[in-house]
Amino acid sequence: MELAMEGGGWWPYVVVFLAAATPVLEVLVVVPGGVLAGLSPGWTALVAVAGNLSTVALVAVAGDRLLGWWRARRPEKDRRGSQRSQRGHELVRRWGVPGLALLAPLTTGTHVGTVAALAIGADRRRVLRWMVVGVSFWGVVAAGATAAGLDAFT
Repeated sequence: MELAMEGGGWWPYVVVFLAAATPVLEVLVVVPGGVLAGLSPGWTALVAVAGNLSTVALVAVAGDRLLGWWRARRPEKDRRGSQRSQRGHELVRRWGVPGLALLAPLTTGTHVGTVAALAIGADRRRVLRWMVVGVSFWGVVAAGATAAGLDAFT
């Protein structure tokens, strides 16, 4: 990420967008990285949230079809899934879609959380709305905490 930040202009924000869109990386990793690299905390949070939500939206839109296809072709005994996926299912059962959306960036990741919510039977639009809230919340928290931490040490 450091080499991309040296270019200045809009290129560093493209890197932030693409990094946040990567399913393994969350805004809690990408936003502090961008702010520490010298980018504006507000713009970094906005671009990272947009990047993360772009792929979450793809997962949500395709999720119903993929889950239907998967369920039709997989025997009942093999449907347990990975440990990460099981954590997502447990979060949905315990906290509902709002709780999952707020906890997913910290626990399972937003993409796995989205699939878990859809797999439990939650409405796609509801899942997407709450993911917007959750990812936006953590993007703002990450940007604010990183900027405050930098200010405290300067």
